[in-house]
Parts: sequence; C-alpha cells; structure tokens
Amino acid sequence: MDHIQREESMRTVFTAAVAACALMTASAALAQEEYPELSLRWAHFAPNTWGAAQAEEKFAEILSEKSGGKIKVQFFWSGSLGGAGELMELGQSGAVDVVSFVPTYHPAQWPLIGLTNSLPMTFKDPITAMNAQDYQIKNNPAVQAEIAGNGLKLLQIHGLEPYRLQCTSPIETLEDLKGKRIRSFGEWPPYVLNELGAVPVNITLTQMYEALQRGTLDCAYNSYENAGFMKLSEVAPHFSDISFGSIAAYSVFTSIDTWNSWPESVQKLFTETYEEAKAYEMGRFKELNDFWIDDAVKNGAKLVTFKDQDKLDAMFPDMLALWEKSTCDKGLCEEAKSVVADTRKIIESSAQ
Repeated sequence: MDHIQREESMRTVFTAAVAACALMTASAALAQEEYPELSLRWAHFAPNTWGAAQAEEKFAEILSEKSGGKIKVQFFWSGSLGGAGELMELGQSGAVDVVSFVPTYHPAQWPLIGLTNSLPMTFKDPITAMNAQDYQIKNNPAVQAEIAGNGLKLLQIHGLEPYRLQCTSPIETLEDLKGKRIRSFGEWPPYVLNELGAVPVNITLTQMYEALQRGTLDCAYNSYENAGFMKLSEVAPHFSDISFGSIAAYSVFTSIDTWNSWPESVQKLFTETYEEAKAYEMGRFKELNDFWIDDAVKNGAKLVTFKDQDKLDAMFPDMLALWEKSTCDKGLCEEAKSVVADTRKIIESSAQ
C-alpha cells in the first residue's frame, strides 16, 4: 500500500513539474510573441565613449534581451546621420527612429527643459539634476506640454558631473577669467560667463578640440568626463577644478507618431527600460569621473586649483530666481513658477 501511494505521489509531482515547465515555456513564448520585429536607427550627436552613450547602449541591450531579440537597435554615432543642430528635426519628422540631442541647442523650442538641461550654479551633482528632470517629466504639466508640443516623446535622460574649465593657460582666480574665450552653449552658460568678464563662444561639443587647437578658444566648458573622452588635454592641458555645477545633460527622443505606431507592449517595455537605464547611469558617475581625471593626467593634463570658488558661488546665489524672472519675461510665468517650485523641491530633498 505504501509502495502504491509513493508511486502515485511521485507521479503527481512529475505531472505537476511537467505542467509547470510547459506553462513557463508557453509564457516565455507568449512574452516574446507580443513584441513585433523592430529595427530601430538611433542617431547620436556624440561618440560612444561617453558614459551617457554607454547608458544608451545598455538601454538597447535591455530592449533586445527583454523582447527576445525582436527589438534591435543600430547606433549612428558622432553626427553620422545628422549634425547636432539637425537631429531634433530628424527625430520630429520620423526620418530617424530615435535621436539623442541637446535640447538647449534649440533654446526657443525648449525654454522649460532648458533649466535642468543647462542652468549653471544650481545642481550640486548629476543625480540631483537627473532627479529634478525626471520629476518634471513625470509630474509637471508644462514640461510635458513642451515635450509634446515639439512632436516628441522622451525616452531617456542623462546627467553630467560638475562643469569645469579646460584651458590653454591656468585658471586659478576670477581675474584669470577676464577676456578668456570660453566654449558655451544655450542661453545660461553664456550669461554666467559674461558676468565673469569672459567671452562665451557657443559651439557644439564636437567643435571644441579644433577651436582650441586653432586658438579661437582659450577654454572649454565641460565635465571632466567630457574633456577626457574628447582628449582635450592634448590642446588645453590646464584642467581647472572650478565648479559651475552639474546638469541633466542631453536627452533621447522619438517622434510622437513613431511612439504611437508601437503597440502597448513596446511602449511599456520602453517605459520600464527608462527606469533601468537611469539607475545604471546614476551608479557610474563617480567611477567614470575618477577614470577620466586619471586618464587626462596620464595624457598630460595639469590639475589646477581654483582659489575663488566661494567668491564665484557668492556671485550667483539663486540662479533659479533669475531663470524664473527671465522665463516670466517671455510670457511663460506660470509655467516657470511651477518648474522652479519642482526643482527647489528636489534640491531640498536631496540635501536632507
């Protein structure tokens, strides 16, 4: 009797195991079948040596893995499908499936995202800047309307360690900045540089090396990471530790029409991957910052201590208030107030 019961018990366990395996196999197949075959072209203004670009490669890797290989991404780096100023339009038109570009290269179209994307002397670190932008994208109707109004859907955000200066001569004091031609972008970095008596020159990331080499720039305005992978130590070896604060950097978009053409399963996968890629990038900032400082020094960079950081900070005690007033003057007062309130909320929570 016991022998028969044991056989029955074993048979029941075996049957359950087979059923479970079959269910798992069917579920896996179903999970893969719910994704269509997609081959996406992803155009980028920068090279893939950037940590942010590596986070995009991670994004693509996650898409492929979770779709069972059905969603494939081909990257086109360093403006090979369009220059830094052209990618926004290529994304809007759907000529390219996914685009990575800097919104503040187009300040008229992005007055609100421009805060987290470029405002100096505001964010102490890239995680705070990213959290501020992330919060606004998810919760601020004015920011959401700005993105939709540009015919785009935001897919991924990035951050950058504090912006510093890489120069052809040492920058140790505020006095050293006067008259220096310094690379900048957008609206607000030029404002700060002008206030310091420098001469801002708005050019793209990929134009800096040649401008420094030719002598049309005296300094570049970048994080250590940007300066490192652009090999700026070869043409501007004096790396000042002056800090203009972090920003949320460039972003990744697809057109609204492209987004709406994807089934709900693909949209959900992109939304989930946004969170995973964001966490991946946030976890690598210190590692990459340290790596590129060491690399720059090995390649001839000289680290220069900036002696007037406290004086610099005192000159710009509340950039958010200045930004709000300027944006109000453009007829976007309520929108500006909401964006600043959200930004202050995140900055205050990060300080606790």
